[in-house]
Amino acid sequence: MPAFCIDEGVSRELARERAGIVSNVRYRMSVTLQKKAARMPGHIEIQFDLAKVADPLALDFRGDGVARELKVNGSAEEIHSSNGHILVSGKHLRRGHNQIELDFESGIAEANRAVTRYVDTQDGSEYLYTLFVPMDASLAFPCFDQPDLKARFSLNVGGPSDWVVVSNTPVLAHNIVGGWGTTLFEETKPISTYLFAFAAGPFEALESSGLRLYVRKSMLARAKEEWPGVAETTRKGMERMASFFAQPFPFPKYDQVLIPGFPYGGMEHAGATFFNEDVVLFRTVPTVNDYNRRAETVLHELAHQWFGDLVTMRWFDDLWLKEGFAQYMAYHTMAELNPPEPVWKRFYQSIKPLAYEIDATHGTTPIYQQIPNLKDAKSAYGAIVYQKAPGLLRVLAFDIGEDHFREGVRTFLREHAYSNAEWSDLIGAFSRASGKDLRPWAKAWVEQRGMPKVEIDWACDSQNRISSFQIRQKDALGEGHLWPLRTQVLLGYADGLSERVAASLDGAQASVPGAIGKSCPAYVFGNDEDHAYGLFLLDGKSQAAVIAELPGIQDPFLRALLWGALWDSVRELRMAPVEYAELGLRLLPSEKDAELAVSILGRMRIAFTDYLSDKQRAAIAERFENLLIQEIAEAPTTDLRITYFRGLIAIATTAHARDVLKELFVGRMTIPGVPLKQRDRWNIIAALIAGGDASGPELLAGESKRDTSDDGRKYAYVSGAGIAKAENKKKYFAEYLANSGVKEDWVTASLPYFNYWSQSDLTSSYLEPALEALPQLKRERKIFFVVNWLDSFVGNQHSPAALQTVDRFLQANRADPDLRLKILEVRDELERTVRIRGRSMP
Repeated sequence: MPAFCIDEGVSRELARERAGIVSNVRYRMSVTLQKKAARMPGHIEIQFDLAKVADPLALDFRGDGVARELKVNGSAEEIHSSNGHILVSGKHLRRGHNQIELDFESGIAEANRAVTRYVDTQDGSEYLYTLFVPMDASLAFPCFDQPDLKARFSLNVGGPSDWVVVSNTPVLAHNIVGGWGTTLFEETKPISTYLFAFAAGPFEALESSGLRLYVRKSMLARAKEEWPGVAETTRKGMERMASFFAQPFPFPKYDQVLIPGFPYGGMEHAGATFFNEDVVLFRTVPTVNDYNRRAETVLHELAHQWFGDLVTMRWFDDLWLKEGFAQYMAYHTMAELNPPEPVWKRFYQSIKPLAYEIDATHGTTPIYQQIPNLKDAKSAYGAIVYQKAPGLLRVLAFDIGEDHFREGVRTFLREHAYSNAEWSDLIGAFSRASGKDLRPWAKAWVEQRGMPKVEIDWACDSQNRISSFQIRQKDALGEGHLWPLRTQVLLGYADGLSERVAASLDGAQASVPGAIGKSCPAYVFGNDEDHAYGLFLLDGKSQAAVIAELPGIQDPFLRALLWGALWDSVRELRMAPVEYAELGLRLLPSEKDAELAVSILGRMRIAFTDYLSDKQRAAIAERFENLLIQEIAEAPTTDLRITYFRGLIAIATTAHARDVLKELFVGRMTIPGVPLKQRDRWNIIAALIAGGDASGPELLAGESKRDTSDDGRKYAYVSGAGIAKAENKKKYFAEYLANSGVKEDWVTASLPYFNYWSQSDLTSSYLEPALEALPQLKRERKIFFVVNWLDSFVGNQHSPAALQTVDRFLQANRADPDLRLKILEVRDELERTVRIRGRSMP
């Protein structure tokens, strides 16, 4: 075979070349799973059609995999490999139908593998599961590992007879001989390689109305408590989505599998969603927020069965086509199943702030992201596709109307079922449904990065009527972009009444004739009901009036929006963080909306830990803690009492607050109606240790002996990361990078305690090594890990010296382009923190 070299990963060029000649792909695969085995042997037949013969044709098979006994259309060939690819010569290939056959072997481990093992220390049971997104199928078996070469999969699994195997399709045959079992699955519909999956182990199954939930044996009793609610959400969601999409559920069955330590909330494998066990089985007494987050995750993954699985983006630069839509449709479905107002309030609180924070940094990207190689696709995941994209879909639904939006979605799914699509296909469907050319709108919102910063200039005359009213926008990043905007402006009055005025602009500014002549308001807010996307800032008069009027505003959605606008004022240095904190101290006791209380308290915590000077923090610490302690006992609902309990854990700094936590821990104090669970006990220990309480290490040692469960081992490790000793930090940091077998979810959970907000002086020396480690982490870890790493190591720093360290690293150009953007995200947030803290200094 002639010398030939191919790039690492799957480049766009390679993908286009293969997609142009390869079609009708089928994989017939057999694998053998042994208990405690470090390797997974298998055999695969790949059938496909070729429009023309490629010499060579590249199969993807990377990592520590080994391939043997290659046959091409029945003829044996020597195996040639290059940078994670098997290069099949054109010698035995032909136009039309082809078959490649080979044996393979790939790795299994408890961390950093596409096939992952979990051993339940409670009963010794072993569980295996796969996770192939974005291009990790080729770590497990040879394939064409790109999303636009959809294939039909047939799977045969051999393993211990007491193991249950779950995959994308129903079981076709299951045979047991002695202690050995074989499970053959029906062939799948055409799906992308990253959507193929299987899980195996002594799972127990719960059933309801044709739905099944698989759970490890030791968690069966807890799963029985939660399954009815999850099944009901899934069933109702499936009915509503099938109706909205005018498309029945697109696969022959739908299973849900709970995986302990799963690195994401969920993964939408066609016909078999895998969930992180903690998403479904609450480890603490749940609040309405917790139930809503679970419903959102369940519906998000369900929506993927249509958006992502039935219709898949052609390439990962259109990741938002699946993630943005799944997120939006989760809330859209909840709004159909429940009163819509609180759902869209929740959408604003959960979705918009994260998107705005990223879009205010120079690390932001367009919604459509250029991914030259799938090895870089992990970097596409983040707030832009999960938060901004669904925010823009809500904007689009408002702009073209719900009926046109629904018809566009139906057209898109109908035209691309079991195939692939690009964002231009979706915009085309919406354009046809609405009768509007939406390409200019999409070009601005999908191809441009950043967001508009929107302000309103208004004045009233001597008759107390609005005499002038203009809305204007500018690029938050100063890059000169403009966006088409349509919004509802709220005119708020001192008597609690309000009036809405429609406003729109395509350029830098526009007058709002509908406002002229109306009664002079106390304040103006530019994005009532949250139908637009952008940073809508309060003018000085409106900011003062909102602060005065907040106690009397009855509408929880409007209260949430105005609290958010005030927080934007803090971040834009228009309002002192201590003023926001004082407002929260004054108004929180009267806030009965638990979800809004969580949001306000979370922002107060950021102000307290990140933005206030040491002197300011000391001045309000006792009042802040006492408020939380009081509300733990006296708040009118269990949701609120849990919220304040969690808030105290997050900010306890004084000896009195830590003593209260210890009293709760030993049971001398209780929270009315809220029995503490084991995770609550670990959270208290972690906070005490990180906060420097002298009793923390002793409590950690005692609880580690008492709780020897999997969770106990994990959270003992997490809590230990907060011990403020140089030798301890050195030990943990070495383990993070040494591929030591520490599970990825353990590392992720421990990072905030390693970099605890009050230990920034101790951990600042790890900032540069943490940045230097990014290429390794990007290569070895799952999606989201790099973001969590940077958020912890950079996000928990507050000093000008830390900012200088990051800037020196960037100036030395020691990061590839997508990592550089991720660094800039957190770098700009650090710079904002430094500027705000600078204003807070006495």
